[in-house]
Amino acid sequence: MTNRASPPVVPDAPFDLVAVTVGGSQVILAWTECENGTLGFHIERAVCHSPCKPFVEIGQVGSHIAAFRDGSITPRTTYRYRVHAWNASGDSLPSNVVEVTTPRPDTEPSADKD
Repeated sequence: MTNRASPPVVPDAPFDLVAVTVGGSQVILAWTECENGTLGFHIERAVCHSPCKPFVEIGQVGSHIAAFRDGSITPRTTYRYRVHAWNASGDSLPSNVVEVTTPRPDTEPSADKD
């Protein structure tokens, strides 16, 4: 008789990722988590300066935390974000990718001329 263990199962990918810029100083991310043994999430960002650079991890949060604040952004820059769930078996596929362009700082003079 052979003892067969269940194959490792990675979590399902998070979905419905959204991003909102707050001033020119931060981006708030939120997503929907699948309930299947997720231990946490890896948050990744790519800086887009024609062309976009590769995604790099910028943070992690634990399970049942479906939001992240990125306070390390630069005004007037385009960023792409994605999120992976993880557990003891590995990482999920990535979530959908969202893109935001941060506004100029409020203190910067307007380029509009009357």
